[in-house]
Amino acid sequence: VYTVFWASLGILTWPLSPGGDLYLRYARIWSGWILKSLGIPLEVVGRDRLEPGQTYVVMSNHQSVFDIFALFRTFDRPFRMVAKRVLFWIPILGWSMWMCGFIPIDRSNRESAIRSLDRAARKIRSGVSVLVFPEGTRSRDGTLHPFKKGGFMLALKAGVPVVPVVVVGTDSIMEKGSLRVGRADIAVRIGHPIEISGRGAASRDQLMEEVRQAMVELGATACEDAAA
Repeated sequence: VYTVFWASLGILTWPLSPGGDLYLRYARIWSGWILKSLGIPLEVVGRDRLEPGQTYVVMSNHQSVFDIFALFRTFDRPFRMVAKRVLFWIPILGWSMWMCGFIPIDRSNRESAIRSLDRAARKIRSGVSVLVFPEGTRSRDGTLHPFKKGGFMLALKAGVPVVPVVVVGTDSIMEKGSLRVGRADIAVRIGHPIEISGRGAASRDQLMEEVRQAMVELGATACEDAAA
C-alpha cells in the first residue's frame, strides 16, 4: 500500500520536479514508513566520511529488498540507482523509477549495458551520485558474490571516488525469493571513499579488489558491533 501510494504520488507530481529530486524525498519517507511500521531500527555509521557537495559512486552489498529502504534512509544527498531493466516494467513502481531518473541496465546485452553506464556517467558529471550493487543481484547466503565490472568502469570513466557500503541484517528480514517478512536490526556501515584520480582503465581489477576488501572489513566490523 505504501509503495503504490508514494510511487503514484511521484508520478502525479513529476511535472513539478522532472529531474526526480522530489521523488527521492518521497522515497525517503516511503522507506521510513515501512521500517517504522515493522518496528525495524536502522543504525548508520560513517556519514561523516562523505564530503558535502562531493559526487560519488556508491557501491553496496545486496541481500534483500530491505537494503533499498535502508539506503534511501542512509543518504540524504541526491543520488540515482542503477537497477535491472526488468524492474522498470513493474506497473507504477517501475514507471516512477524511470521518471525519477534511475538507470536501467541489461547486463545480458553488452552494447545496451555500455549505453546505460554512459548515461550514469553523465548523471555523475551533472552533480548526482550513483548507487551500484556490484554483485549484480541479491545474495542468498549473505556472502559477497563476484563483482560485475560495469560499476568500476563507471567510476573510472566519471573520475569520482568510490564509497564502499555494507548493509547488515536485512537478510534476516526478507530473504531473496521469499514473501515472509521478519524483524531484525539493520546496520549500515559507510567506508572511507576510495580515490580514483590518477588511475586508468587498466587499474579496474585492482579497484575491484580494494572495494571488495573494504566491504569485507566493514561487514566484519558491523557483525562484531552487533554481537557486542
